[in-house]
Amino acid sequence: MIKVGLSGNRYSGKDRVANLFKQISIPIFEADTILRFILNYNYELLGEIREKLGNDIFLTDSLDFRNIKDPKTFDKVLDMVEPDIFRAYKLFNKKHEKCTYTIFHSSILFERDWDKKMDLSISVFAPHTDRIKRCKYVTDLGLLAVNDLVKTEMDPLEKNRLSDYTIHNYNDEITVFGDTLSQVNKIDQKIIDKFLFNEATKRVI
Repeated sequence: MIKVGLSGNRYSGKDRVANLFKQISIPIFEADTILRFILNYNYELLGEIREKLGNDIFLTDSLDFRNIKDPKTFDKVLDMVEPDIFRAYKLFNKKHEKCTYTIFHSSILFERDWDKKMDLSISVFAPHTDRIKRCKYVTDLGLLAVNDLVKTEMDPLEKNRLSDYTIHNYNDEITVFGDTLSQVNKIDQKIIDKFLFNEATKRVI
């Protein structure tokens, strides 16, 4: 099995891309959802976080990331949660062990260096203007607030550089890269070819 990381900046369309992979029967591990679940229901871990980092970042019994203003505190929380996330991913892969590959879908794949835990990684890219339009449509924030929001993330071109594949998700869908679905299908075939090559190499050895 090949482990594939999928990420992208806010409003790049990574959720849509994940759904397209799901439509062609690729198992998707939703790391952000698992993270939220852990921070709501793993009371033993929440107790450890509260003991080490204090009560300020908590909203009643659950942890609220919006209360974390210090990036170092944010990283400390993720350091403590990370083992649980990857234990869950290991169980997920065991459940889907007959599949050619699974996708680890995370908004912080590159920020946390989780791409290094994957065999391959995919970055979903959209131009800044497209992302601003989508954010404004979804959130109804003012233009300055939207710009401030998207500026806080890792440079999307850096994510493209770090990834093995890039999916270009433009609003008009008319680009030299083809539409989003055709790009997903091409990458799917490349990953399958890589898997088959790896299996053939193992048999030769």
